[in-house]
Amino acid sequence: MVFCSKAHHDSILVASVENYMILVLVLFLVMSVCRFVVPAWSEWVALGLMICAGIPHGSFDLRVAEAKWREGGISRTAILTGYLVCVVGMSSMCVFTPLAGLLLFLVISAIHFSEGESHSSQPPDVARGILFGVSAIVLPIGLHLSNAQSYVSFFIPPALFFFAQGSLRFIASALACVIAIVLLRDLLCARSVSKSESLQRLVCFCGWIFLPPLAGFAVWFVGRHSRQHLEVCEDMFARSGVRIPLDFAIISACAILGLAPFAVLFDFSDINQLFAASISLIAGLTLPHMIVSHRIRDVLPSSGAC
Repeated sequence: MVFCSKAHHDSILVASVENYMILVLVLFLVMSVCRFVVPAWSEWVALGLMICAGIPHGSFDLRVAEAKWREGGISRTAILTGYLVCVVGMSSMCVFTPLAGLLLFLVISAIHFSEGESHSSQPPDVARGILFGVSAIVLPIGLHLSNAQSYVSFFIPPALFFFAQGSLRFIASALACVIAIVLLRDLLCARSVSKSESLQRLVCFCGWIFLPPLAGFAVWFVGRHSRQHLEVCEDMFARSGVRIPLDFAIISACAILGLAPFAVLFDFSDINQLFAASISLIAGLTLPHMIVSHRIRDVLPSSGAC
């Protein structure tokens, strides 16, 4: 049996994190260029990336669920049925009770994002996880209220959004100040691997501040959250005879095509309505995904091992 040395493992980890830094930086630069050329482009590109690159990151959920609950004797049929019930129920809630659906979706997302960010460092850092997981939602909204209002107009009545603007702006500004302090401290004191993580977060933070809401969120969501989940599932790619496993490709395609029925209710030529339709779909996928991926690293402990 061959064991990797700690130094070799650390060198691989450093190289990987530096490559991820390039990914986040490229996303930020692409969004910035799009915004400079035609301001609306950055938001269309961002939404397209979140749909086409973000939705598939949960496409191994069935495999993870089977690994997670295998010992409990839960069948694949029961898992799939429960998954679909959650999807349909949550999406229906967003369409027919928009405000309640959006609020529940935001709470679920904050919990899910916080867990992902917490485990981006070892040992897990819950405080930073919550700070950056919640900020990924609050800052793009609270620092860009005029744009955000257009996007959430289907879910939140204008009068209610106007009433909440002051609180949103204050909370977002306070979080931005805390993040600035935390990032400065981390960059000055952190070790090489965690410093690279801090640099990624710094680029995402700049996206949240300087880019429109969807573009800033996409830099973080695609560059960190979705990528981190796929990184945990990397061993599932390695087991396949082809680069992209067939079930991953099929489930990803079906999840993205799930947006099509929403064309009956929403005008996809209007980015605000396309966003509302996308949120309704993504909310349905996020609820079961959060349940399945909770403590995923305990189920798939081989991720990141050499």
